[in-house]
Amino acid sequence: MKILSLMKTADIFTVGNLCCGILSILLAIDGFFDLSALLLFLAVVFDVLDGKIAGLLHQKNLFGKQIDSMSDLVSFGVAPALLFYSLSSPGVLGIAVALFFVACGMLRLARYNISENAGFEGVPITVNGVLFPALFLLVGSFPQSLNYWPLVFLIQGFLMISTFKIARMF
Repeated sequence: MKILSLMKTADIFTVGNLCCGILSILLAIDGFFDLSALLLFLAVVFDVLDGKIAGLLHQKNLFGKQIDSMSDLVSFGVAPALLFYSLSSPGVLGIAVALFFVACGMLRLARYNISENAGFEGVPITVNGVLFPALFLLVGSFPQSLNYWPLVFLIQGFLMISTFKIARMF
């Protein structure tokens, strides 16, 4: 099956989400932390739009669900972890916590992809696209707040894989 025949209009926004995540990673590595954090938030905008457009155009399908989850893992799992790493060079324990966070994001998305529930089980990974840019803004005024990011990664990791039932907001 040709890839382009699987693609729907909404999937263009999913690709936008992915591109924001990748650019966020690259900019964090190059030290452009402001833009990196901004792109995390922009990825959320694309993620919300892809879901809304898929619903409005009746384009929800398994292909879209899969690429959405893969994009979300990059933008809301890997990119926040890389932003933290680039900001702080955290050492072995900080790296382990960031890896735990990314792994929890992956597990949460995989569970979502096989779920048939209308709501969410566990905190959606997309929350990280708002949370970490907000935390980054704090770093400007309170540089020591970066020391608490590993704790936030741990809490968010556990919340993503938790069985808490959460209603859809968008």
